[in-house]
Amino acid sequence: MADPLKFYLITDLHHYAPSLGTSGKAYEKWNNKEQKCLAETGAIIDAAFSKLIADKDIDIVLIAGDLTSTGAMESHLDLLPKLQSLRDAGKQVYLITATHDFISSEMEPLRCEGDEILPATPTPRPKLRELYADFGWDRAVSEHKESFSYCVKLKKGFRLLCMNDDGTPERHGYTESQIEWMFSQIEEAKKNGDYIFVMNHHPCLPPNPIYPLFSKRDMLADYDEITTRLADSGVNLVFTGHTHMQNIAVKRTEKGNAFYDVNTSSLVGYPTAIRKVTIDDEKIDVRTEQIDDFDFDRNGLSVNDYLKNHFTFFLNDIISSTAYDIDHLADLAPSFSMTAETVYKLKVPLKIIGTLLNNRTVGAAAKYLGVSGKIDDRARGIVLKDLVLQIMINLYHGDEPFYPGSPEYGAMNAFMGRIKKLVRPFDKDGKIKGILDAVLSSMYDAPPEDWNAVLPQK
Repeated sequence: MADPLKFYLITDLHHYAPSLGTSGKAYEKWNNKEQKCLAETGAIIDAAFSKLIADKDIDIVLIAGDLTSTGAMESHLDLLPKLQSLRDAGKQVYLITATHDFISSEMEPLRCEGDEILPATPTPRPKLRELYADFGWDRAVSEHKESFSYCVKLKKGFRLLCMNDDGTPERHGYTESQIEWMFSQIEEAKKNGDYIFVMNHHPCLPPNPIYPLFSKRDMLADYDEITTRLADSGVNLVFTGHTHMQNIAVKRTEKGNAFYDVNTSSLVGYPTAIRKVTIDDEKIDVRTEQIDDFDFDRNGLSVNDYLKNHFTFFLNDIISSTAYDIDHLADLAPSFSMTAETVYKLKVPLKIIGTLLNNRTVGAAAKYLGVSGKIDDRARGIVLKDLVLQIMINLYHGDEPFYPGSPEYGAMNAFMGRIKKLVRPFDKDGKIKGILDAVLSSMYDAPPEDWNAVLPQK
């Protein structure tokens, strides 16, 4: 391999142009249903780009899709000068677009005016190639035009496959011709002795055990088969977005080959991560950095606290709705990668769980469920709603800390065991049991670490 490759990666900019409206009842209603920011996106992006420009040692920036909030042309046109500032500073920018960047049956461009949410100017998907030609496609050594995928040579010895997996609203994945093209590029890289890796929008490995149960449609279609083929062909690394979660996942194929998915949180939502990556012969070194300021009135709060408060408001709405308003929960569902249909299917166990969450401490809930003897005294005074809120925040932050043996894990394990018995009459196919087991497994992080990790090449 040549000299090490260094680059930054960001994803899910979800830019919302100020001209689309950032005040009024309609805006507030929309903003309160979002994990990420709306009005603040421009200021956050500017701060992040200033940070990248200030680093004179790294001249490559990768962006893994969802450039805009809802695909409004106003947002694309407002973002382009910001991207150009990176080029003007000597940065090479390689990006992919994704499903939030064009009008479709699942994405309608929107703006806010007073009490109304109204249509904004739509962006047809074919227009994206023209808009962002200077940010990757102009340097492509090969392009799969049908899918907007392309391959670039980043520097001597390194190539990047920029894969677009828009697919259809029902299936985010690759076409057969796209897969054929992808593997032809892999063979071309190998023939030239180049290391090749992938950037894709949707996750290629589950970021946690819960995700594929509720949100399999939001993963790369046929991800297990495709990642196995990639690993066994010598490709061991993909960078992804979409989930807004910090995670690094790894799988090993039956042939013993490793495959890493470095999934990165949205730049404009908690915890606003920037990946700093170095790749050499022996390892893939992944570091995580953050911005410490952006030009917006944060009411005296730090960047971290401001974004976390916004996220927490959204999560509290979800938890409260679980107990008291299943229809509102169904309305919120798309905001956390679930469908309204799934919410209604699970309304009985959700109601049980929601009622427990909103009214009791861990100790009181344990007494109510008849599992007091299984609860560590250190956990009894914790408000159950706060515990679940922290578990949800941890999923997005990464490096989840509640391992088996911790008071928090022990309490949730006792509750889940009791709930399994309560819902058994409704759970003929065992799906609810599977979900509850997945919740427990998602309380702690499987190796490697999600924020900073050294991933061996072999």
